[in-house]
Amino acid sequence: MSLRLRVSGDPWLYAFGRVLLVTAVHVYGRFRVVGVGNLPATGPVILVANHPSDVDPILLGVAMPRTLHFMADVVQFRRGFVGPVIERLGAFPVNKGVSDRAALERALSLLGDGRVVALFAEGDLHRRSKPSAFHTGVAFLAARSGAPVVPVAITGAERIYAEGRLHWPWVRLTLGNPVTFAGARRGKAAYARMAEELRDAVIRLHDAG
Repeated sequence: MSLRLRVSGDPWLYAFGRVLLVTAVHVYGRFRVVGVGNLPATGPVILVANHPSDVDPILLGVAMPRTLHFMADVVQFRRGFVGPVIERLGAFPVNKGVSDRAALERALSLLGDGRVVALFAEGDLHRRSKPSAFHTGVAFLAARSGAPVVPVAITGAERIYAEGRLHWPWVRLTLGNPVTFAGARRGKAAYARMAEELRDAVIRLHDAG
């Protein structure tokens, strides 16, 4: 496994964190990334993954050779020093459970600038291996922006902390082929079908390992 210690364009805090966390992941040892070449090297990308553990943003951040901009629960931005830190790391807030137009517009702006927007389309952490239903926001962003969507399956992370104690499982990130919805039909039903298609893609990646 070869994880990059330096990535052009990382903000200074992101770059600092990358060095520390890549080192930590190497010490952990039981981490594998498959299909990282499926992430386009340039241009806008939507990265969509399941969310089985608290460390998922760290795993994605160290595994990807590009700076990620996470859509994160607005509650995280209200937690003392956490908010300023994750904001400096490129995250932006979203109000869960409602249609947050400001968050969607922020994501579209980042995509318009050729950035990578990462989101957990289940909308919350689910400590299980396979993902629950995906919210339709990811489909809206894909259809509106025309950006490719790269599905990612996170496998094994849900076992890092289980039954009240820490474990040492193998953790794998598997990236699938980019999916594009440019020119796709819009509307609630269409977005629901796209979201289900992306969830199915993540499940197939999970099962393939």
